[in-house]
Amino acid sequence: MLNEIELGNSGLRSPELGFGCAALLGRTGKSGSLRALDAAWDYGIRFFDTARSYGYGESETLLGSFLKGRRDRAIIATKFGILPAHQPAWKRVAKSVARSVLSVVPAAHSFFQRRAAGQFSPNQFTVPVLRQSIDESLRQLRTDYVDILFLHAAPASVLEQQDLLEAMGKLVEDGKVRVAGLSAAPEVVQQAVTRKVEPLHAMQFPCNVFDLSAALIFSGNNVSGDVLIANHPFGGMARVEECRTILRRLAADPEIDPCLREKLGGVDDLLLAEVVFSSILRGTGIQIVIPAMMRVEHIRTNVQAASQSRFTLSEIEQIRSALCAR
Repeated sequence: MLNEIELGNSGLRSPELGFGCAALLGRTGKSGSLRALDAAWDYGIRFFDTARSYGYGESETLLGSFLKGRRDRAIIATKFGILPAHQPAWKRVAKSVARSVLSVVPAAHSFFQRRAAGQFSPNQFTVPVLRQSIDESLRQLRTDYVDILFLHAAPASVLEQQDLLEAMGKLVEDGKVRVAGLSAAPEVVQQAVTRKVEPLHAMQFPCNVFDLSAALIFSGNNVSGDVLIANHPFGGMARVEECRTILRRLAADPEIDPCLREKLGGVDDLLLAEVVFSSILRGTGIQIVIPAMMRVEHIRTNVQAASQSRFTLSEIEQIRSALCAR
C-alpha cells in the first residue's frame, strides 16, 4: 500500500507515485483512459498531473468527470502555457484511427508524435492567457481550485516576467491555486531554485536513472519547503532496455557485493521499477515520481515498486554509479 508523505511546506500530502495524464484521450481512448484511472485510484494513487494541452485539450475534462465525488481526496496539478488547437470532428476520427494503427504498429508512434506537435501553440506565457487558461481548467476539472499550477515547458525568460509571476501569486492569494510552480528543463528549474523566484514553490522536471543531474540541483539550495516532482523516470523504451542490460551485467560482476548480486538476479519489470524509483527518490529530496502508465499491469507493478524496495541506500548508490557511468 502506498504511504503518504508531506509535500514540503505546501500543506499537501500524497503518495510518492503520481499518475501522468498526458495520454488520456491522446494516445489512449476513452475506455482505456478510464480503465487506467480506475486502477490508479483503486491502488491508492491520489496525485494526478494534467495540463490544458493534454489529450488535445480533453484530458482535464475526463479527469474532472472521473474525480466527481473524489475531489477532496485527490491532488490535481495542471499546467498552462501550451494551448491545444481546436479539434474538428474529422480530427477526432483521425485520432481514433491513429490509436488503432499504434496498437498494431507501435513503431509508428514517432510519426504520429511529429504530426501532433503542430497542433499545439507553445510558449503562451502572458497574463491574459494565464487567466483564461486557469478559468478553463477549473471549468473542465469541475473544481474551484487546483492544488498546483505549473508554467508548462517554460523557457528561462519566463523567470523575468514579473507581471506574470505576480498574476500567479494573485491566483494563490485568491484560492484558485494552492501552489504555483514551474515545469521545465533542469537548467531552467536550476535558475528558479538558485534565484528563489517567487511565487514558484513546486518544481517539475525530467529525471531518469541515466541522468540524475536534476536531483543534484537541490543539493546546497534551501528548497526543503518546495514540492519536487520528477517526470519521465524510465526515459523511454531504449533506455529501459539499456538499464536492464546494465543491471544484468552488475548481477554477473564478481566484484559486486554478493547480496546485491543476488537481489539483481532476474531483471523483471518489478525489479526494474524498484531500481528506477529508488534511484530517483531516495536521498535526493525529490518527493513524487510520475511515470507514464496506461496499462493496469504497469500501474500494479509501479505501485508495488513504490510501496517497498528490496535495496538498501548503499546498494542504490552502487547501482546509480554503474548506471551513470555507462
